[in-house]
Amino acid sequence: MPKFKCTSGSNKGDEPNVKIPRRSLKVRHREENWNPPLNLCDLPIELLEKIIGYINIWHHNRIRGTSKRLRDVNDAFVMHEYKKALHKSMLVNPKSYECAALQTIELATEVYVKSGYESTFCGCILPMLRSSYKDPFCPQILQINTFLLHFYDMVDELIGDRRSQHARLLYNLTLMRFFKKFGKSTHISSTAMPLHCRIVVELKGPWLGMLWTSKTRSRDQPEKRGNLLVILSEMLMASITGKAFKRVWECLNEIYVFGNDTSNSKRVPKTLFTFTVHGSKKICSLFRTCLEEEPSDFVWLSKWPRDQFTVNLDITCKEAMKWGCSKSQHMEFGPFAEPLFSEEEEFMDDCSSGKTLLDVE
Repeated sequence: MPKFKCTSGSNKGDEPNVKIPRRSLKVRHREENWNPPLNLCDLPIELLEKIIGYINIWHHNRIRGTSKRLRDVNDAFVMHEYKKALHKSMLVNPKSYECAALQTIELATEVYVKSGYESTFCGCILPMLRSSYKDPFCPQILQINTFLLHFYDMVDELIGDRRSQHARLLYNLTLMRFFKKFGKSTHISSTAMPLHCRIVVELKGPWLGMLWTSKTRSRDQPEKRGNLLVILSEMLMASITGKAFKRVWECLNEIYVFGNDTSNSKRVPKTLFTFTVHGSKKICSLFRTCLEEEPSDFVWLSKWPRDQFTVNLDITCKEAMKWGCSKSQHMEFGPFAEPLFSEEEEFMDDCSSGKTLLDVE
């Protein structure tokens, strides 16, 4: 029989067969079945967190600078270890120094962490953990003070404007939440008016006064605000552990005297903190809730109110008068004050350096 030949190019529109080299077929087949190799960052965050746990803490800064993924993993590791240490110390001895230090750090940074500055917290706490290498989560008071001042400065830089509504809101919420942690804290009075409210809180045992401050500076200094939180942090640690102390703190443009009295006498020092809030009803309600309700009952808002406000704080303490301080001191947290510098102060600023804590027997 005759053989029939079938050609692909016999019909119009059909493309002629093109002979493909065998080497090209192998390359095409390899490309179709090729999968990119796994990267370290492709592992689940739980495994990466476990791996980072075996690395010396001195190298964690380098890990954080490698990529955003590894920085997030390091944040998760630091927060997990921190929360674990806090929970363990609460179970072992709630009155221990370690527990007091961890509780104070949590309280002083909680508002900022919940507002999106968790990574800043983890990055700032690493130097403190390295400096107390043998027991990372039991740092000394000076190390905690340095960490807090550094953390507040970093947050202010990220916000951009230290006197912005957002910066002042986070600061005042942190300040007000401190008083709920003191064992002998009393909410004396609360007055609510349209666009205005006044709240008075009394602390028994802790006391503070200001020996000297630069008069030409504004009352809304970022440095002064950070100093007040540091002082309250040390007072709170002493209150939790039941420790009595007296301290003179000499810092740039200010000298403070403060302490804690653990005696049960009738003449135990008392310090009054009077908050006067000028703002919308929403702002006043937020601050009153923060001071009046228990910390566990405080409702964290997904978005903080953007209404403008001003807070005046008057601190009254008779105990400070024994050291030559005035009976009361006034601080304003508002968007209107601007810092003023004199030539003499600028010269003194250049000559001054650091902060000094002195124990007074």
